[in-house]
Amino acid sequence: MNKQHLTLTALTAALLLGGCASLVPATDKPTPPLREDFRAAATPSPATAADAAHEWDAFFTDARLRQVVGIALAQNRSLRASAAAVERVRAQYRITQADRIPDANASASATRAQAAGGSTTSSYAVNLGLASYEIDFFNHLGSLEGAAMARYLAQQETQRSARLSLVAEASNAWLTLAAEQQRLTLARQLRDSQQRTLALTTQRHQLGAASGLELARAQTAHEAARGEAARAQTAVAQARLQLELLAGQPLPDSLLPAAQDLAPVTALPALPPGLPADVLLQRPDLRAAEQALQAAAFDVGAARAARFPRLTLTASAGTRSPELDGLFQSGTGFWSLVPQLDLPLFDGGARAAQVDANEASRRQALASYEAALQSAFREVADALAVRDSLAERLQAQQAQVAAAELALRLAEQSYRLGGSSQLDLLDAQRTLATAQQALVTLRQTEQANRVTLLRVLGGR
Repeated sequence: MNKQHLTLTALTAALLLGGCASLVPATDKPTPPLREDFRAAATPSPATAADAAHEWDAFFTDARLRQVVGIALAQNRSLRASAAAVERVRAQYRITQADRIPDANASASATRAQAAGGSTTSSYAVNLGLASYEIDFFNHLGSLEGAAMARYLAQQETQRSARLSLVAEASNAWLTLAAEQQRLTLARQLRDSQQRTLALTTQRHQLGAASGLELARAQTAHEAARGEAARAQTAVAQARLQLELLAGQPLPDSLLPAAQDLAPVTALPALPPGLPADVLLQRPDLRAAEQALQAAAFDVGAARAARFPRLTLTASAGTRSPELDGLFQSGTGFWSLVPQLDLPLFDGGARAAQVDANEASRRQALASYEAALQSAFREVADALAVRDSLAERLQAQQAQVAAAELALRLAEQSYRLGGSSQLDLLDAQRTLATAQQALVTLRQTEQANRVTLLRVLGGR
């Protein structure tokens, strides 16, 4: 076997062995100090834990709300920008992936030249070349490709997180509009009640049964209720504009909530006690942070590999002939093979500094992942803590509204018969209005809490 064959055999073996070594550090998932579950109770089965996350279209029981959320996902401009960012990072990964494949080029040329003596020569050539292909002994290119892939996956999870946040924002905006319409209805009812009281007080004043002070009080209460009704009307308009902004287009009235919509529009299964903390792993923001940590580890591997020798291979083969019809005849072929070894000797510490910088970035990504995990744990724990007391709060508030309604009826009857003062009647009206407004707010809080649980548990 001659030297040329030995050289080709050695280079082929090197090509096959390239990439076997890796300098990427291990990236075990961090385990910050957190409780194993969110509530002090027995751990549920894996099947129960899996029920904590839901597809958003099955989560909403109101067809109008489902359609509005679907419009928002299709038309929201911020979500379109997020999707474009995913495509950009994907294209960058494909570019990095292509660096590991030999770059082959074909060329053809024809040359005709005249010498000083007047003679003319022609030359025709066809060439196939392999341009500076790096044999990846220390997985430098593999680390770059791994980092690009991790960043692509992180961007995908970020985009998923943006979708989930938009679902939550759009549904909360819809629920806010429903609550504002209910508040407007209550404000108008109070305004009409105060108007009736003013009319009654005016009659009593004309008959001499009510003083001017009582008439002024009734007039003040009526004007305050009228102003509150106008403010509630503005709040409804603003809530609708906010919803349409998230939807990305104007919405017809048929997709908007009505003032009498008081029933729940979301379906959340009963969450068991002892909900395991590993449900957090479904959250897209945590998955994105985990991929960012993985990308930082690959960056460290690439920086370490850059400190070692690099072997590149340039090769070409073709045919050359002075006559075009003899271009592919026997004896016109040629080839060349140029291996090149790049051995770093002195760079002023630049490569070592790059390793240190990437190590610091990896530690930063690790700390960010741990912080994201702790924040996610707190969000879920807070949402569950609110949910645990909502049922009792709703029952108490409904009972308070019923008691306030009875007190108002009794105060109206007593005032008409002269058995109680006007202050008692006005106080009963304000107490009922306050209790009704609080009930609307609490119902909105209960529905928003369900949406929050959908988001913080990583549902899609």
